[in-house]
Formats: sequence, C-alpha cells, structure tokens
Amino acid sequence: MARNDVQLKQLKDQIERFGKFDKSNLIKRQIWGSISFESGSADFDRIYAVVNHLRLLPIELLTIDALNQIFVELQATNNVFDLINNFSIESGSPTQQRDSYLSQIGERADRLYAQASPWIPFLAYQNGDVTKNIDALTAPVKEADTIVGNAKHNIEIRENEMQVIITKAREASAAAGAAVFTKDYANEAKDLKDASWKWLLAAGIIAIITICIAIYMWTHIDPGLDTGQVWQKLTTKFVILALLFTASVWCGGIYKALMHQVTVNKHRANSLQTIQAFSAAVGDLQIKDAIVYEAARATFGNVPTGYIGDESNGDGQIKMFELVKGMASKE
Repeated sequence: MARNDVQLKQLKDQIERFGKFDKSNLIKRQIWGSISFESGSADFDRIYAVVNHLRLLPIELLTIDALNQIFVELQATNNVFDLINNFSIESGSPTQQRDSYLSQIGERADRLYAQASPWIPFLAYQNGDVTKNIDALTAPVKEADTIVGNAKHNIEIRENEMQVIITKAREASAAAGAAVFTKDYANEAKDLKDASWKWLLAAGIIAIITICIAIYMWTHIDPGLDTGQVWQKLTTKFVILALLFTASVWCGGIYKALMHQVTVNKHRANSLQTIQAFSAAVGDLQIKDAIVYEAARATFGNVPTGYIGDESNGDGQIKMFELVKGMASKE
C-alpha cells in the first residue's frame, strides 16, 4: 500500500514525544527512595533500542499497516512512560503500583519489538542505498573488463605503480613501528634508571649502618664475661653483621642488574634509530638487507655492559636474519 502522510506524521510525533523521556530518570529517582524500576532495565533498553532505530531510519518507506501498528504500540508505550514519569511514592500502595507499571513496560516492550523489529533490517538496507551501491560497483567492473581487454599495458603500468605504493607504505609502516619501539626502549631505560637509584641508595644506607654497628660492637666490650658468654656475644655480632653485609651486597646486585638493563635498552633504542637512518638513506635492497641484518644483531644480541658477570661477547646470539632466510628458502 502507498505511504500516507497522516500516519507518518503521527508516528514521527510519537517518536519526538518519546525522545523527551530520560531513561535514567524513569528507572530510578532519589525522591522514590528504595523503590525503583531497575528490575525492568532490560525492557527499557529494548524499547529505547527499537525507537532509536526508528528515529534514524527512513520510516516513510513503511506501509500504512506498519505505520499504524507501530504508531499504536509506541503511543501506548509513551502513555506508560507518562504514568511512570508522574509516579509518586505518596500514593496508597506505591510498591503495587510500581509492579503494575513494570508489568505494562514488559508487555509494551514485547509488542513494540514484535511490530517494529521485522522492519528495521529492511529500512537499514534501504537507508544504506545498497542497490544503488551494487549498481555503482557493477559499472566499474564492466569498465575494468573492457580496459583489461583493450589496454593490458596500462594495467601493467598501474600494477607497477601499486607495487611502488605498497613498498613505500611498508617502509613507512616499518619506520613508524621502529619509532614506537625506540620510544618504548628509551622510556623503559628511564624507568629502570629511576628505580636503580633507589636500590643504590638502599645499598649505601645499609652499608653505612653495617659499618656503624661494626664500630659500635668493636668499641663496646662487656668486661668480666666467661668463655661461653664471649662466644655467644661473638656469634650474635657475626650473624648481625653478616645479615647486614648480605643485604647491602644484595641491594648492590639489584642496582647493577637494573643498570645493566638501562644500558641494554639505551643501546637498543640507539640501534633502532640507526636502522631507520641507514634504511632511509640506502636505496639498494641488498645493502639495506645487510644493514638491517647487522643492526638487528647489534640490537637484539647479547650486549656486554660490565655491570654483571659471565657476559658473552655476542657470538652465541641468535642470528635472526639467517633464520628468516632459511625459512624463506623452504617455501
């Protein structure tokens, strides 16, 4: 059936009327105290979802029957919302009245959803002008077939241009990724350095305490002790000094480990910057691969810093470039 302007205007008026309600204000208010409509939140959500779709979609494409049915249900829903909006706990039985409204909201949500939801996909389809888009896509395809048949050389030129664009895009993406990792390594080095100073301070404080306690124990001797008491005193002092000394050495070890990580992260940040600089400056692909290979070895290999012992000189590092080449040769 044809569209009717009267029914369309009536439905739009109800949608506009619906838009004046505040959902959160309908569900709960401070003046209601412990009484609220929160148990019907799911029904409120369904109603708002349907009406919000209708507000954005071209409802003028609906049939007269659909317009009338949706109008009736939305009008009834708005009437229930008006009742809730004017709800007061000063009525004779607010709890029973609340339960009655909740029951009506659930019924209105079901009926409105049943009438409107079948039309929403159709309206969304029409709103997206899918048919028009399909026709617009079909025409270039036919034109491309003609171009392929009559001008293959032009297509090859375009393909080469696309390859260049893709290559440039990959290089730009790699440079952006390297820049991000460079910043990450630099930030990590800064954070670790800040933490290392705390451990160095702790090691120094414990060392000073150890020296002070050692001096105190050396200068303060209890006279008149027998052999057993002397050994007991010596053992206690030795344990205390040993614990303090160990704590000082342990804090110093953590400081050295953190400074090792600081140096490694700074080294990697500088190496990634070097990769970016040389990669941008060199045009030959083989030379660029060699630069990336050596830079990767320098970046991710073992970096002797002198802070910790048993550091290798990097000969045992994983050679990622050969690994990637080996995997590529198997394909």
